[in-house]
Amino acid sequence: MLGPLLILLGLMWPGWIKLPLPVIRFRGQRANNGWGAFLLGIPFSVAVCPFCTTALIILLGVATGIGSPLFGAMLLAFALGRAVPIILGAWAVGWLESQKPLARTQKIFEIAGALLLVLSGLYMLNAYFVVIPALAV
Repeated sequence: MLGPLLILLGLMWPGWIKLPLPVIRFRGQRANNGWGAFLLGIPFSVAVCPFCTTALIILLGVATGIGSPLFGAMLLAFALGRAVPIILGAWAVGWLESQKPLARTQKIFEIAGALLLVLSGLYMLNAYFVVIPALAV
């Protein structure tokens, strides 16, 4: 399923094909306090790493039960390892969008990304159908 999906996304990204997708409107509110941010983080953490969530809940229970600073430091290190790349990626995207000279080459990046997605999809399909045996590892 992933191969055809990647090919479809690769063709949609630069606008080579257009699919009428339904528009889903959400009415959200900005988190005003720490509890609101915490509640917003729960579905985000489950969506980002669904397999990590159960292990983190167990580790949090162990760290609370034992009261060990080492377990707390390990959870902090894991949290930083998950959050820092996302923060850096968001900052980099915002910075790149503010660069006017890069706006001219945006279409080139879109086409390159689309071709990479299509090629990845074809590679995955080749692993299933084995059209090119040398690539089907």
